[in-house]
Amino acid sequence: MTLYRQLFTWMLAIFFLLILAVTGIELNTTRNFLLTQQSAEVNNTINSMGLALAPYLEDDDKVATESVINALFDGGFYQEVRLKMLSDGSEIIRNYPVTVEGVPNWYIALDLFPVITEERTFTSGWLQLAEVKVVSHPGYAYREMWHSTIQLGVWIGALFVAAMLIIAVQLSRSLRPLATITDRAKEIARNKFGDPIPLPPTTELRTVVKAINQMSSQLEAYFDQQAKEADRLREHAYRDTVSGLGNRSFFVGQLKSWLTESAVGGLVMAKVDLISDTYQNQGFEQGDMIVTQFSKKLNTTISDADVTASRISKDEFVILAPNCSSEELMIIGESLLAIVNDMQHDPMGISPPKVAIGLAVNNSVNRDPSVLLAQADNALTQARNSPNHPISMIDQTANDSSMGKQQWKSLILDAIAHEWFVFKFQSASTSDQNVIHQEVFSAIEKGQDYYGAAHFLGAVEQLELGESFDRYVVNHMIERLIDDPALGPIAINLTQNSVTNASFIRWMSTAMQKHRNLAGRLFFEIPESVFVRFPDHVSLLTEQAHRFNFGFGVDNYGRNFQSLDYLNKFKPSYVKIDFAYTSNLDDEAQSHVLASICRTAHNLNITTIATRVETEAQLNKLSELFVSGFQGFIFEKKVENHG
Repeated sequence: MTLYRQLFTWMLAIFFLLILAVTGIELNTTRNFLLTQQSAEVNNTINSMGLALAPYLEDDDKVATESVINALFDGGFYQEVRLKMLSDGSEIIRNYPVTVEGVPNWYIALDLFPVITEERTFTSGWLQLAEVKVVSHPGYAYREMWHSTIQLGVWIGALFVAAMLIIAVQLSRSLRPLATITDRAKEIARNKFGDPIPLPPTTELRTVVKAINQMSSQLEAYFDQQAKEADRLREHAYRDTVSGLGNRSFFVGQLKSWLTESAVGGLVMAKVDLISDTYQNQGFEQGDMIVTQFSKKLNTTISDADVTASRISKDEFVILAPNCSSEELMIIGESLLAIVNDMQHDPMGISPPKVAIGLAVNNSVNRDPSVLLAQADNALTQARNSPNHPISMIDQTANDSSMGKQQWKSLILDAIAHEWFVFKFQSASTSDQNVIHQEVFSAIEKGQDYYGAAHFLGAVEQLELGESFDRYVVNHMIERLIDDPALGPIAINLTQNSVTNASFIRWMSTAMQKHRNLAGRLFFEIPESVFVRFPDHVSLLTEQAHRFNFGFGVDNYGRNFQSLDYLNKFKPSYVKIDFAYTSNLDDEAQSHVLASICRTAHNLNITTIATRVETEAQLNKLSELFVSGFQGFIFEKKVENHG
């Protein structure tokens, strides 16, 4: 029971008892008055009777005596009148019907008024003439008492209703600051910090509000500081301080992650001689300025959220471009060439570009990173042979049977139309094998041909088929959850194309509202790059998810170098740590960074999940670094062994 209800109930109970006491006193006073009035009336009636009957009793005139009795007692509230004449012992007896009109029987049964009996002897001098006995009837008293009870009940009822409303309104106003404090405490428990609570007029609550506001601001500052500390540590380990791009360690982690996930796309390696010449001829300060200038132009050129650039040495830069075709890779290379030409300040265009750019196209899953790097390095060497246009591409996929964009588009649309998609689930579990959720993996089965998600997801994004594909998967999973109440919770990966599409967001909002009973069994997973680059779009979707209590997670957590404070803004249910942070746990620096970014999420009550956990040693190490969820072969192996 809430404090408001307790106070309201007790105040009403006390007021009711007071009203009840006042009512009892008032009714008792009325009763005593009516009882006294009844006794006085009987006494006065007998006295009047004695005066009226005296001459007739002396003359022993029974007829006149009886007439007087009839005149006196007809229409009165009397049960019985008995007159015994002492001269001859004769009696005159009158009995009147006992009826009380307008008063319920249960009220009369309360026996509020006793029957009053008066006996008197009439005399004339010393001579006793007659004895009289009058028994009253309390009908009049009951009738008046009943009317008083009704009137008092109406007034008391109206007063009680009015008092109840006044107490409710005033109590609500008085406790409104306390309700605000309670709501803020709940928000703080969920690590939500808003504007300070206005100070209430009540002295006691004012002190509490001040404490709540101070605690909220301190916690918010603590989480901000912790997020910034994680950012600083992450940047120190993975970010080049001069260019602001990722460093060699960051690039290696991203490369391994990409090659393990899909390996479809390409690599751009650029050796910028303009930078090395500047360092050599003009010094470090001017060289750093050129690096900064080049990096800013490079970031402006790269618009794709999945494309990442790194500086791996003084004058070497690498761009990792997942899901890019050879044509798109060449466009990136030409853009780099244009940047260097612009920075050379050679309006006549006489000097050759001081850069060499090598392009390597790849579509082989699980390819060795060293092989791809060697391919890019060979392309870079070949580019040196064309000083006027130093770009070279090595495309191992040029002569294979890889499908083009239109073929992929046709296959994906046909798979949606003909239900060629198949789905597998991989569990994300705690260290003691309690399932957090099951991630959905899609594949296409067309006859004997099988295409895993790594083959076609890049095409889905490039061809802007994300909305159609995600709608299909979400609808299919909703039907599965409805048909199988034991299934779930499951997590569905959403594409960037969908999350930034207003039509898809409206559709998702309608679906969540319609199937709100699936909240807790259905999660949505959104890439971190979308949170960073398209916060306004993703907020529309996450607000609806919070509204209907659907959970959502962050994929590739920590991949982008922007601040992690977006966690506090969007409040995801979980984050999946980017593989770059978990690929080499023996590296002490990497472990510190991993612990820092995981602690930031952990302190916001956000579950942290590591993927591709293969061994018990990995699991134990990750458990020490604020990682609470694990996904990978280790649990599949445990399930198989258990089976």
